[in-house]
Amino acid sequence: MKKRAWHVVLAIVPLSALASLASHAASLPTPSGPAIEVPSFIDVDEAFRRATAGRPLDTALLSFASNELRPPASGGGSSGGGIIEEDVMPIEEVTGSSTTVRLLPIAGVAPETARDLHRRVALLELLVGALRSYREPEGAAAGRSDEVLQMANTAHLELFVAHSLAYLEGQTREEKCLSYQRAIEHARYVGFGADFGLPVPVRAGWETLLDEARTFHAGPFADQIPANLCAMRKAVRKAEVESMVRAGIDQRIRLRVEAEIDATSQSLAEKERQYAAALRDSAVELPTREIFLLKKTVEDTASLYEFVERDTLGLERAPATTPPGQPLISRLRAKRGEIDRIRNNASAAGVDADVAAARATLERHAALLGAVVETLRAIAHTPGLDWATQERLGACATIPDALTPENFADYAGRVDACLTEAARAYGALKDAAGASDPTQMAFVERVSGLSKAYIGYINSL
Repeated sequence: MKKRAWHVVLAIVPLSALASLASHAASLPTPSGPAIEVPSFIDVDEAFRRATAGRPLDTALLSFASNELRPPASGGGSSGGGIIEEDVMPIEEVTGSSTTVRLLPIAGVAPETARDLHRRVALLELLVGALRSYREPEGAAAGRSDEVLQMANTAHLELFVAHSLAYLEGQTREEKCLSYQRAIEHARYVGFGADFGLPVPVRAGWETLLDEARTFHAGPFADQIPANLCAMRKAVRKAEVESMVRAGIDQRIRLRVEAEIDATSQSLAEKERQYAAALRDSAVELPTREIFLLKKTVEDTASLYEFVERDTLGLERAPATTPPGQPLISRLRAKRGEIDRIRNNASAAGVDADVAAARATLERHAALLGAVVETLRAIAHTPGLDWATQERLGACATIPDALTPENFADYAGRVDACLTEAARAYGALKDAAGASDPTQMAFVERVSGLSKAYIGYINSL
């Protein structure tokens, strides 16, 4: 017997497919809030009344579904095959003309009825979810479990009818398969297709809908919907075969090219190793660390040399005062000559007076040294200095508080290092373009104050 190829035509209807009912239901509010975790009987009963409005679905919907599922060319529960080759199936009539027949029917209810049905399905899905979380509390009224069971059976009954109608609304086989599977799940819950000999308890008023739905399930639903609906697949077309062959040829070309590239890379591996060895041999190691240390030493030495050459402390040059004074060394030499003359010519009383004056001068020197140490510490801890400057000024923190003329020689190196770093930081901040920063100005003013105090003290000698 010659095998006939079946073709499918899917008509376009104004209603959209009823898909993802659970996602639609999750977005709707529930009677007790946005989510029900442990609902009470009052919650689920209120949700049932809200979803159904206290009345069952119109049995005319089942009559509508039965009529739409009855076309003689719509296939059947025992249809063979499993391949859909085209979207249409031409049938030659007796007159010689050609027409097309739908394999899977498409039909939709009226828009007003569809809107109410979609809302009802969403709320029933919420009710089913709440019933899954429902637990019978202790001390519940007698017969409460029977009422909950009736409520669950009624919800699954209406969802079976709704998904059967959604099957008709589906525009593609995939949409119809999804609705068909959901309808089958709800039908199994209420015992359709299994003869247990026991009645299915539903809410009062839904008995007629239960009988009509059972008849519909055993009749058009089982007879007219293909049993292998979800197993049907599209036949491979000529264009698809050409595409697969082209892809196979491209894959073979790619593999051949990759093999040639690998062979070329292996043949050049020895040359690559030679070039790498030559590159390693030509590498020149630079003593970077030594170069940077030398650069730092030169910069430090140049700064100290400039500090001494400019005679910043006024040892050999007269300080810039009004009126101009004498260099410190010249005054010390004059003072030494004066002391020598006093020793040679002065009397005992004059020597005592000079000794007292020398002691006062020594005390002034000691006070100056203490003030200098305190000022240097304050300069080193000026707020706002950068980390590098603070690290260089760390030598100031090693100078002891008890610095006197007697032990000055022991810490002269630390004092010199502190003064050198302070002078370097002072020169860098004073010459910088951003020296207007308040924190930098505070450092410059402290160093300038120390220098002026030192020069004033020297001038007072």
